[in-house]
Amino acid sequence: MTKHTFLTLMLLGFLLPMQAQIETITQVIEPALLECRYKWVQKTDTLGTGIAVDTMVLRIGKNVSQSYPQSTFFGDSLVNTPNGGELFSKLFDAALGDTTGTIPMPMSRIINEYHYKNYPKGKLTTWAPRATVYQIEEDYEKQAWTLVDDSVKTVFGYKCQLATCTFRGRTYKAWYTTQLPYPEGPWKFNGLPGLITEVYDTKNHYHFTLVSLKQNNVAPVCFYNVRNELQPEVEKIDRITFLKQREQFLLDYNKQYDYMETDYHEH
Repeated sequence: MTKHTFLTLMLLGFLLPMQAQIETITQVIEPALLECRYKWVQKTDTLGTGIAVDTMVLRIGKNVSQSYPQSTFFGDSLVNTPNGGELFSKLFDAALGDTTGTIPMPMSRIINEYHYKNYPKGKLTTWAPRATVYQIEEDYEKQAWTLVDDSVKTVFGYKCQLATCTFRGRTYKAWYTTQLPYPEGPWKFNGLPGLITEVYDTKNHYHFTLVSLKQNNVAPVCFYNVRNELQPEVEKIDRITFLKQREQFLLDYNKQYDYMETDYHEH
């Protein structure tokens, strides 16, 4: 039996009990109308040379939507599952010793944050489990989009139109389709006349592309109260302070990171 096959069987044996445990940290908000998955490619340093790839999940309800990286959810699920630490160690060791690049680390590949739009009403909430679990609440507002006339592109089989905006330090181009009349997109993007199928900044440091759609038997929009026994309390913090603290943490280790939101430098 190959190492890859062994890990696959081990994960299959883990997923069913993990799902049962996830229910203990899940608060159902409302039924979901649509679930989208985006390929998320990010340049991980200020020079744009390092690359990380993840899957961003977007689940859309009538009033609330949630967005989170798949790798983050998997890693946090381990923390909240009996014997999850043991499996985490096995997966970590296997990834560390892997020379083929086929075994990923069981942790966030880009960021470990969950975003909830219009939850509570009129707010956008970010849940960021780290050594401390941070809760960031801001006004839920759409980006100031400019629609581009006579722009047509096909993304994931849907006819799309182009829009642009400048948001918190970056200029973005977004392709959206009115064939799916949901004013939603990955991360914090929203407010266009249809679902965003592709969005990227003009430096192409952050790029989201729709790769999957599910409209039937969709899991509900949920709040995942992920934390471990060392994180009993949640610290509420404003967005700018959170971003400054996150940058300083890396600077203390002589590291730099190319964040999506760069407007905190202005404060």
